[in-house]
Amino acid sequence: MAERGLGAHAIVIGSGIAGLCAAQVLCRYFDNVTLLERGAEPHDKQPRKEVPQGYHLHALLKGGEQALEQLFPGIVEAMVQDGSTRINGSQDLKWLHHGVWKKRFEGDIFVHLQSRPFLEKHIRLQVEKNHNLHIQYNMMALKPIFDKKQNMILGVQAREAASSQMTDLYADLIIDASGYGSQFHQWFQMNNYQDPEEKVKIDLCYVSQTFQLSAAQRDWETLLVYPSAPIEKIGGSVCRIEGNRHIFTMFGYDSELAHSEIKETQNFIALTKKLPNTMISDELEGAKPLSEVKIHKVPYIVRHHYEKVRNFPQRFLFIGDAFCRFDPVFGQGMSVAAMEALALDDCLQREWKETKDISPRLTKRFYRSISKVIGPVWKMIIIEDFRYHHVAGKKPLGLSILQWYTGRVFHRSSQNVDVYNAFIHVMNLLRPVSTLFSPSLLYKVLRKSR
Repeated sequence: MAERGLGAHAIVIGSGIAGLCAAQVLCRYFDNVTLLERGAEPHDKQPRKEVPQGYHLHALLKGGEQALEQLFPGIVEAMVQDGSTRINGSQDLKWLHHGVWKKRFEGDIFVHLQSRPFLEKHIRLQVEKNHNLHIQYNMMALKPIFDKKQNMILGVQAREAASSQMTDLYADLIIDASGYGSQFHQWFQMNNYQDPEEKVKIDLCYVSQTFQLSAAQRDWETLLVYPSAPIEKIGGSVCRIEGNRHIFTMFGYDSELAHSEIKETQNFIALTKKLPNTMISDELEGAKPLSEVKIHKVPYIVRHHYEKVRNFPQRFLFIGDAFCRFDPVFGQGMSVAAMEALALDDCLQREWKETKDISPRLTKRFYRSISKVIGPVWKMIIIEDFRYHHVAGKKPLGLSILQWYTGRVFHRSSQNVDVYNAFIHVMNLLRPVSTLFSPSLLYKVLRKSR
């Protein structure tokens, strides 16, 4: 039995990080939880076919790591024991940003480095400990079972991959964590539940390959070369991951990456030589390739605003990339998904305390809660994305002033420890964005350089 009974059955669609975190929360409140995954059961640490971005560099920010530890006590230590690397976030990261190197110092933020499949495997192992969880692989959720009179989603219609057999699955609550390509948005639009979504065209391309580097001494664990927009369009990174491997990721906005034939290692190495700094390409001298070259394209990012939709159907919630897809260059997606799961836990706990049932308030309450998490992160990202002239979408108010000020923060981060420390806390989702506009920081950012 669940710790706090809100219902007999809940369904989660999608077994990515958002889905696994949501399932962990639901197991505390429902007698049985069914996790529907359209792909096959994973058997190793390789990226799943359904998660093509898994081949590329992923960052777990400190705020996300803390959220995961709350959801799965002991998970960080388990990952360290299995090969995750603990680093000092301001000392072991060597970062060229807007033409200047960040001022490195030994700060109080420690994060862990690992690949996306490694992290997902450890989360899955934790979730599977729940005796009331049942995972159904090769099961595609197709559309909601809707009771128009009650304005309520009663379940989902699903199809088994091998037999194509259709099944109606009923539940007290359904969470859609199937990612940015969720087909359930279309159903809501067709039924006149239009949300004022924000869609920003960024034309981003990722190219990655994993290598084993030489045993040379390095003064970094992660190396990041970020382009100076709008002139420079290609950036790159090198990050240590489990198994004494390093993942190299190139990323480009509206760039030749999206139009190049990048199939062989020599093509990948040639691309790294086009970065604004040679440190990444230098590391590939004598390196041994351990994987194929992988490409992933992100034509746009999108944020849904279901918190603004009146009379939205009850007992169906979007979470993770299904609710908001971020620009992956900034690395917030996984961390925000874990924080959204904590928000779900808070909302369900209130439901249990107030009514011992799922009330009509849950939908609006949950969307408002996660929008408070998403809003500042989304704004930070699009401020940077709109530095490129090809980016198209709704621009935030005061964009040019915000870009000028954040540019000052970035440059001061190369000179002033206090400015960089504040910025890295905001970047790791540990402090609000308003921290960067506090009177003491304003003075340090705006004063003239000596």
